[in-house]
Amino acid sequence: MEPLLQVMGLKTHFHTEDGIGRSVDGVDFTIYKQHTLGVVGESGCGKSVTALSIMGLVQSPPGKIVAGRILFHREDGVVDLAAQDPRGPVMRAIRGNEIAMIFQEPMTSLNPVYTVGDQIVEAIRLHQRLKPRAAREKAIAMLRAVGIPAPEQRVDAYPHQLSGGMRQRAMVAMALSCNPRLLIADEPTTALDVTIQAQVLELMASLRAEFGTSMLFITHDLGVVAGIADDVAVMYLGRIVEYGPVRAIFKEPRHPYTLGLLQSVPSIRDPRSRRLVPIPGSVPNACDSPRGCVFAPRCTRAMEACGVMPDLLDDGAGHGTACWLHGGVKP
Repeated sequence: MEPLLQVMGLKTHFHTEDGIGRSVDGVDFTIYKQHTLGVVGESGCGKSVTALSIMGLVQSPPGKIVAGRILFHREDGVVDLAAQDPRGPVMRAIRGNEIAMIFQEPMTSLNPVYTVGDQIVEAIRLHQRLKPRAAREKAIAMLRAVGIPAPEQRVDAYPHQLSGGMRQRAMVAMALSCNPRLLIADEPTTALDVTIQAQVLELMASLRAEFGTSMLFITHDLGVVAGIADDVAVMYLGRIVEYGPVRAIFKEPRHPYTLGLLQSVPSIRDPRSRRLVPIPGSVPNACDSPRGCVFAPRCTRAMEACGVMPDLLDDGAGHGTACWLHGGVKP
C-alpha cells in the first residue's frame, strides 16, 4: 500500500481565556491510496480540528498548528501541509482540488443566495480553468453522478429548494467535481434520516470505487465506520488511543474507550434483554486535560500506572493501543 497522507505528531492548540486548549495533542496516522480511514470518538475529541488542520482552515488566532508534520504525497513530490501558508499558492492549489472536504451541515456550507450550479461551477472554474459552458456541463454531469434527479433543472435550484439529502448530494458533487485524490468527510450523514444516510454512504462508497479517491471519514457512529472504512482510528481528547483494520477493531477491541463505545451501541445480534452500558462522565475540557492517561478519570479499569500517559503500542500486525493494559510503552 502506498501512503497518500501521513500525519506525524500533529498538535493544534487554541489560546483562550481559560488557557491553552490542546484540541489535537500528538496525532499520528496514515491514509493509503484508495483506502478509507474512519476517525471515531465523542464530540470534543479533536476529530474536526484534525481535519481542519489538514485543510489549512484552522482559524488563527486563536488556533495554530504548534508541532508535527502533515505529509501529502502529490504526483510531483511530497509537501508538508503543516509548514505551508494557509493562504499561500501551494495550499490554494491543493485545497478543493487535490484535497476536498464535505462538512456536516450542507445548509450552512452552501451559500443561500447562489444556485447550487453556480457554486459547483465556481469550484470547477477555479481549479480546472474551464469555460463557463463546459463548467456548467460538468456540474450537471456531477449532479447526475450523485443521483440527483433532473439535474438539468436542479442545477439552477437554490439550496433551500432542495431536500436535506439532495443538499448533501450536491455537496458531494461539489467536492468530487475536481477529482480530488483525498476526500475528507466530517460527519456528512449526522443531520440525515436513516434512509437518506444509507443512500449517501452507498453513494460515497461507489464514487470512491469509480474515481479511486481516498477518504478520511469522521463520525461518532460506529455502525457507519463498520460499513465504509478500511482502517479505524479511535480518538479521545486530542489523541489516538487505538487504531487498526476495521475488522480487528470490531472483533478484538482493546482500549477501554473503544470497548465503551461498542458497549453503548445496540447490535442486531444482541439479545433483547441486553442493557446498553454508557461511558460514565464526559469528555474533559481541552484546556483542562487530566494528567497521565487522558481516559483514566472515566475508565473502570484505571490503575496506578495510569498516572503516566502510555505510548501508542503497535502489536506488529497494524493494531495499536495506547493503554497500560496492553503494554503501554514502545519496546
